[in-house]
This record gives sequence, structure tokens and C-alpha cells, in this order.
Amino acid sequence: MALSHLFLLIAILGAQAPQTPVTIEEYLKLRQVRAVQVSPDGGEVAFTTAGADLTANRYRSELFIWRPGSGARPAAAGFDDARAPRWSHDGAWLSFSSAGPGLDAEPQLWILPVLADDPPFQLSELPGGVYDYGWAPDGTVYALTVNQEGGGREIWRILVPGGTAELLWGGDAGIREIAVSPDGESIVYSTNGTGAAMDFLNYDLHVLDIESRSTRRLTSRPGSEVAPVWSPDGSMIVFRAPQTPRYMGSQAELFSVSAGGSAPLNLTDSFDRAVIEHRWPAGGDLMFTAALGTHTHLFVAREDGSIQALTRGEFNYGPFGTSAAGTTIYAVRESGSEPSELWRISDSRFEQLTQLNGHAGNWKLGRQQVIQWQAPDGLAIEGVLVYPADYQEGRRYPLLVSPTGGPASRSLDTFSQNGGYQLFAARGYAVLAPNVRGSTGYGEDFATANRDDLAGGDIIDMMAGVDAVIEMGVADADRLAIYGSGYGAEVTSWAITRTPRFAAAVAVFESSSSVAAPAPERSATANARYIRTPLLIVDAADDFATLVPYSQPRELYQALSDLTSAVEYLERPADEAMDPRPLGHSDLFFRQLRWFDRYLKFGGAELFDFYLVGEPVPGPSGWELRVESAAPRADYSGMRPESGRYLEVALSLRPGDRSARGFTLDPAAGLSLVGPDDRARSLTGTVTEVFERETLILGMPSPVSVPRPRRGSTTALAFRLAFEIPDEAAVYRLLVEGFAPVRIWVAGND
Repeated sequence: MALSHLFLLIAILGAQAPQTPVTIEEYLKLRQVRAVQVSPDGGEVAFTTAGADLTANRYRSELFIWRPGSGARPAAAGFDDARAPRWSHDGAWLSFSSAGPGLDAEPQLWILPVLADDPPFQLSELPGGVYDYGWAPDGTVYALTVNQEGGGREIWRILVPGGTAELLWGGDAGIREIAVSPDGESIVYSTNGTGAAMDFLNYDLHVLDIESRSTRRLTSRPGSEVAPVWSPDGSMIVFRAPQTPRYMGSQAELFSVSAGGSAPLNLTDSFDRAVIEHRWPAGGDLMFTAALGTHTHLFVAREDGSIQALTRGEFNYGPFGTSAAGTTIYAVRESGSEPSELWRISDSRFEQLTQLNGHAGNWKLGRQQVIQWQAPDGLAIEGVLVYPADYQEGRRYPLLVSPTGGPASRSLDTFSQNGGYQLFAARGYAVLAPNVRGSTGYGEDFATANRDDLAGGDIIDMMAGVDAVIEMGVADADRLAIYGSGYGAEVTSWAITRTPRFAAAVAVFESSSSVAAPAPERSATANARYIRTPLLIVDAADDFATLVPYSQPRELYQALSDLTSAVEYLERPADEAMDPRPLGHSDLFFRQLRWFDRYLKFGGAELFDFYLVGEPVPGPSGWELRVESAAPRADYSGMRPESGRYLEVALSLRPGDRSARGFTLDPAAGLSLVGPDDRARSLTGTVTEVFERETLILGMPSPVSVPRPRRGSTTALAFRLAFEIPDEAAVYRLLVEGFAPVRIWVAGND
């Protein structure tokens, strides 16, 4: 479909469907296209997608194959963690790594015969699992695994299709990845020798000769050499490495070295932008993606040393794959207004091949644009600004600042964001994500401009951006907040020691230790006495935290709690920190939203406009309401609604304190379910058990008299209610007289 026709179709669909505010649940369901692999003949494309399965409360990585005429179809039904798809050289097999359907185990190799269209079968049974692998031309697979006894990385040879495996080489503990040579006689691998996380700057390339099982070092320059790719003729290897190894945050560039050994040659020295991914098609020139400010584009490195741009515009391209000749490119594309999809680029034509995120077509989004401003020292800075979804010209809005740019990272002009910018825009906030000095995408000088000055000049850049948005008439200078995770948490906590301008702050520490941290004299804990901003600290209960009882987040909380009451500490469960779940991310979003609402909208008061399932809701006469669960169901003992389905809500009433008194609840007048159409749905009936069968008793029950609890009693009154709802996914509000609404999200009946 031509691009102009696509925009026309989107406009038509948009006109037919009313726009709705984006919800956190629908946002988490966005599918990100990953790991694009083109078949040897160029006729098929394998790719994976990552997205949330809210019913199972887990993130899924699914395998798809796109074919001309039939489009994209799932290729491995039942596999929730399919990764690293790769074609055999003859195109007869497609392999991928996975723990298997429904298995909680180490990842193994699975393959499916493409021509037979049979389901995948397990190829490897290596005790340590498979962490990287590659095909040889003769159909052999070489797999990188872990020795469970010694912990070292090993390389095994596996025969296809039988799966017979033999240990090829014992390896070492630091091997990160492998790549098989085009003739199948050698394997290049990167290793830091130790496997230690703190040796992340010490990766070098080595070559393993398969026949003799001997190794030799290929590179030894300072810094890390990673992601080796063989040239089609096997004469050289291209890899990524920092331009200036002695500088933390130096941008990644492409280097080449001869397979026999030579001094590395910088292939992108004149280009001066950070390289993200690179491929070398069998019959074409070297291709790569690179960061250009808030966007990512495709480039080709010609034999004469010149570099040519293949894409332009306000888009982000990658991952990608190519046909053997390199004339057709299949790449993921995303922009500020369109979600991640697979596109085909050929002869300057751009064609969208998938429609994986059609559910986002009717979202009411905030306008998103890239803005620029000047730092006090004259340095040009830019960032992504998202307007409130209901933005009105001339009105000022609360502004959230998300310091995600730098060091060695950047904010992107994309549809989906880790910071959930559009989610906050739907709640009436503007969001600024600045790419301060130290961010990638602006050249080496900019990327290393904050060396030895973390949380210094970059904070000055950020505050200049805040002033720019205020001058634009968008932000309210009296309603500013800052929030960040990872290094952004460090910047957040340090920034509020330097300025009292922020009315609220949230710092989400992803680990109790941090590789990129400001100097000790800029520690927020040491300067806690200067903090006047209410701060929510979110800490990760990871393995490191058990070894360091007084981690930085805990120390910061302790220091602030002795000085002010406007600080809260939230420790995420260990399993959520190590293995994030969608409902955990949903909970974290609402925790942040309420913190911002409290201090930017309600003057510090806890005036929630809704509560969540599982939360106690304070109500009249000292009682608390709690929705214990809410789930759709098709029938009760065969009884079905005329259309749609039932929503069963289990709730309880319990005394909140000793002063609780009796009160009366009339379901007819004080109980309803309000949907996205703002129509109140009356109670269909109550659920009970009759002769050990769940039964729905239709009609409205009589008023319930809730007696004053006896002294010391904590007994709860439990109810199971049923409402009739449509099949579509939607957000509902349960209204119980005297209590704040309870937000209930219901998945669609797919």
C-alpha cells in the first residue's frame, strides 16, 4: 500500500471511530516489533513481537512469519518467549530460542521446517540453556551455553535435524556472543574474560578455529568491541566500539578488522553519530542504523568509504533485515504518531506490511513535537514535548520533566515511551523529555560533554528546557514535577537538592547499585537538608539489595524522613523487580500519577478521584470498601445475558477504625457500574452457591443494614455482584454510595 493511501485509510478509520483516552492497560498491550530476519531468498520475513498479556499478567515475545499474499501469521503457537529467530542458509529451517510452551526452564533451541509447515520441535537439550547461536552453511548449528558446574561459557556443535550435540570448546566465563564465518570454519566471539558485570568496558574479539579448536585474540584496543559481523567473503569482521574508549558514554561507531588480524579501522569516523545495529547482506554493502537526535535512520557504507542515508524524516527505523542483494530492506518503523510496525523499503518506496497495533487507532493522544532551546552557555539542546490530550491554546498546564537523555542514552520521538508520556497527557499533564548534554545522537563532543560532570551541566540544560516550555505558554511555572528511573532517578534526586522549583518528584531506582552515578559530593543523601520537594522513592528489592541493607534509596529515605513528612518509600517486590509484570507496571504508573495529582492538583491532599481493585476505600461511618476481584465471565449455570457477558465483582466491607458506626446501603439507589459511555449500569444480580453450584439471583436486593461492629471485631461483609457489560475492552467505575469510585479495567472478549 502506498504511503499516501495508508494515511487516507487512517483518516477514514479515524473519522468512523470516536477517539477514546488511552488507558495504561491498552498502552501496555502495544506490540513492539523486534528481531527482523529475512529468509535467504528474500521472500519471507521472520520477526518477534513483545507485548503484555494482561490476562496472564506477563510479557510475551511471539514469533511471526510474513509472506507475500498471506501477510504476518504466528509461527509458534503456545510459545510466550520466542526470541532470536534465524534462518538456515538454505532457507529450509527457521530456528529460535525459547524455554518452550508453558515451561519455566533455561532457553533451548527450537526449529520448524518451513516448507512442511509443521509445528516447532526442540533441537537442543543443553543443561545450561542457549544464550546465542549461529548456523553454518552445512546446516550445523553452533550454540553458546553455560557450564552449570563451573559457570563458564561453552560452544557446542548441534546436528540438524537430529539434535545430536557435542562440546566443541570449553570457552571462558565472559563470552557474550558468537558469529559463524561464511565458510563455516571459524567462529568470532566477544568476551571480557571474567563475566563480571563491572568488566563491561573490557570486551575484546577472539576467533575460534573449528577444526583445530584453537583460539587467537583479534582485537585488544581499550573499550569494548562487541556485535561482530563477518563480511560476505569472510575476509574481515565489522564490530561496534566506542569512538573514544577513555570517555564514559562515548558513542558507538563501526570498526573493521581483517579476519587474519590487523589494526582496527574506524568506518564511521567522518559520520559522527552513534551506530545502533549493523548488517552486511551477502551481495550488498554494509548497512546500519544510527541515532540522529530523537530519530533513528538507515544508512549504507559504500566501498569507497562514503556513507549514504537511506531514510529520512521524523521516524525511527530498526531493527532491520535485508534481501541477499541488499536492495530490499525490511525494517521496524515507529514515529511520534504511529506505533511500531514492519515496513518494506525498496526502490525508494515505503510499504507498511503489518497492522499489529490497530487497537491504538482511535486513541485520543496529546500532540507530540521535538523542540529546541539554548543552554546558558549557548549549547543547542532539544527534547520531546508532549501536550495534554485536551490541550487548549492559552491555557497553562502542570509539566512533568522526564530526564531520560544521557549518559549514553536519549529520548526518542516515538509512539510508545518507557516514561508513559501519553498516559500522563491523557490525565491533563504536559511532559518534557530533554536530550541534555551526554545524550547520544548529537555527535561525540555532545555525548561526552558531561564527562566528570554527571548531574551538573545536564541539569542546567534541563532547567533551561523547562523555562522554554513556560515561555511557550504551555507549562504552569508553579506546577512543575520531575520523575525518572535508572540514571534518571539519580538526576531527579540530585536536581531537587539544587532547586525548589519542583512541586513533586518521583525517583524509581531500578537497582540498589548504579553504574552511572554522580560524584559523591553530589549525592542526594549527603545534601538531603536542601530538599524541599515532596519525593516518592521507588526501590528495587533485588539481589544486591539483600547484600547492602543500607542502599542509596533507603539511605535517602531515612535522611529525608528525619527532616520532612513529604517523603514516601515504596519497595517493589523482588520478583517484580527481577521479572517485571504488566500489572506491576500499571500499579507503578498509578502510584506516580497520584503523587503528581496530590501535589500539582490537590495542594498536598490525598484526594484520589478513584481507587484501584485491591485498595481499601475509606467511606461513611468509619467503614472501608475493598473490591477484592473483578473478572468477566460468560454464564452462571448456563444462564447467559442477551448480549455481551457478565462482570463479576467481589467486594467486602470492613470497619476501618474503632469509631465505625452502622449505616444502610440501598443497592437500588447507591450501587452502579459506569462504563466509558458514562451510562450507569444497574446491578444484574447477586452471585451465590445453591447445591454447590454458582447461581445468579436476578434482581435488586433489598437495602442492606450494616450494623455497628462489636468491639475488637474485624469481620468483613462479603458480596459477589454481577453486571452485564459488552464484549469490548473498557474501563469501568464501580460507584458505591458514600465511597470514592473504584476503577475496573476489563479485557476484551477476543
